[in-house]
Amino acid sequence: MRRLVRYLPICIIIIAFLGLATVYSAIIPLGEGPDEPGHAAYVFFLAREGRLPIQSAEVGTSDVKGEGHQPPLAYAIAMPFVLWLPQEERQFDFPGNVRFTWAGGDELNAVAHGSREYWPWRGEVLAWHMVRWVSVALGTITVLCTYLAARALEIRLVALRELSSTAVTNVRSRFSVVALLAAVLVAFNPQFIFTSALVTNDGLLITLSAVLLWLIVRETWPESRNQVMAYTALIGVVLGLAMLTKQSALLLVPVVLLSVWVRTRGIQWAIVSAAVMVLVAGWWYLRNWQLYGDPFGFSVFRAEFATQSFEPARIEAWIGALDQLHDSSWARFGWMNVFPPAWVIWLFTIVQFWALLGLARRLVQVQPMVDMVNRFVSADTALWPPQRLGFRIWWPLLALPILAFAWMVSFALTAGLVAWQGRLFFPALPAIAIILACGLAVFKDEGNWWSMPNLGLLYILPVGMSLLALWLPFGVIRPAYPLYTLPEKVALERLGTPTYGRFGKPGELGAELRGWRLDGEIQPGAKVELTLMWHALARQNRDWTVFVHLVDDQERIVAENNRPPLDGVFPMTQWVAGDWIEDSHPLLLPEDLPPGSYMLRVGLYDQNTGRRTGQFDKDGDLQGDSLQIGQFVVN
Repeated sequence: MRRLVRYLPICIIIIAFLGLATVYSAIIPLGEGPDEPGHAAYVFFLAREGRLPIQSAEVGTSDVKGEGHQPPLAYAIAMPFVLWLPQEERQFDFPGNVRFTWAGGDELNAVAHGSREYWPWRGEVLAWHMVRWVSVALGTITVLCTYLAARALEIRLVALRELSSTAVTNVRSRFSVVALLAAVLVAFNPQFIFTSALVTNDGLLITLSAVLLWLIVRETWPESRNQVMAYTALIGVVLGLAMLTKQSALLLVPVVLLSVWVRTRGIQWAIVSAAVMVLVAGWWYLRNWQLYGDPFGFSVFRAEFATQSFEPARIEAWIGALDQLHDSSWARFGWMNVFPPAWVIWLFTIVQFWALLGLARRLVQVQPMVDMVNRFVSADTALWPPQRLGFRIWWPLLALPILAFAWMVSFALTAGLVAWQGRLFFPALPAIAIILACGLAVFKDEGNWWSMPNLGLLYILPVGMSLLALWLPFGVIRPAYPLYTLPEKVALERLGTPTYGRFGKPGELGAELRGWRLDGEIQPGAKVELTLMWHALARQNRDWTVFVHLVDDQERIVAENNRPPLDGVFPMTQWVAGDWIEDSHPLLLPEDLPPGSYMLRVGLYDQNTGRRTGQFDKDGDLQGDSLQIGQFVVN
């Protein structure tokens, strides 16, 4: 029972993270995360073609646009969740938004979102969401391994300080405040939840980084030669899997191999880990070298990918980059273009400042020089290394953020400002969370569990962060993406007067006009509004403009409205099969409209050429270039 109570807090944190990440994965529109369409395309390509993609330096000819040079492990793990689809459905058609720009644009959505994204999900949309659930599961493992790594560090430090098995046993049997705080800082970080809700290879890399951190800092390592061989080989396997996930896993290699050397006191065991890593992942980088001329495929990546360059010689560039990195490490969503209210970032900045203040407080304790040299600094109230031997334990936590930052700088010099994203820094997130948790734990009050410091650390901080993380998808993310289509059921309920006309060129499915409503009466000087219900049968080959004409019995136009559907905010080239669009067109009738019979006609034309498209009936027979939807009599 005591053991169950001891593990109850971390179980609650993990369950809460699972719930939050599931909510994020359901609410974030498909494709609205950095490079998610490319990552999803990679998964669908593997499931459809059964082979690895090839990236091309020639724009538009790659098997997977922008991502084909990436190692395949994350996508291969997700592939089974697409295999249930029929072979011909293992692909998706998500039109890009040509007005979208990565930074500084007014259009936040990078892809078009149609009727198929409404619940209940079906086909490729359901498969995409199922692949997102893989990332949710990986995020859960990251939270757990962060907790285990922090717990192991605490036990090792107590063993160093106390030199007593009883002290270690006591630590094992009680709550670890630092480990729980580290888990909280990962599990309730909105940016980490956001990343864990997308189709991406970042999630697997972060998870493998957390697993490696736990493996290298564990309190006990095997002692016999055979056991050490097996353990170091296991570390090499995990490191190789990380290298098969993303090239940035390279930053983990020196930390892991040096840790193996230090822990085993034998360089041969580090060589074992390195050799196994090469056996697991080396084939991929050799393949890249043969295909592209370099092991990382940077040449083809740069040929297809361009962004605003980073200018390291300008101090303003560094300030902007670091500000973007900081904000996107906590709460900056979409393609780095959906911002939370400023107070959200300030709250997380206060938590950071609080943690750094605690670290500084431990570092600058005023003690006699003799004590600094001959005694360990007390660690009763925080997990912080003794001045003499602690660094041997703590250095991996410090090295990971430094190497992650160095990798980001090198990537920024290659790819530009787009490199400064928190998710790219997240392989070091477990280490950073543990360091910040150590600073926060300095303020823990050992004597009174219900004191204000303890209430803030153990209750207000976790609950506050979790509630904020729960609010963000509803209060910030979802409102950023207006929906321009309707679910089929809603569209049919709002159809109005049924009609039928299919518009498109011969041989094309085009789009159907299925119903219409007229608000107001046809009479002199009136302003009426015609609402059309369109249903897309396929992708549209151009951005057609709708014309609405009120004509008299002499075929003269007495009132008209010519504009793209929805005034152009959702152009027809972004429509895909199954979309339902409700489209309104106001008509201002002339004051001197004479009595007589009038007909209301609707059609599509190309605004660039003025040419109209054909209108077909249900049997596919051409009926002209417009559809008469109603006839009215003015007395």
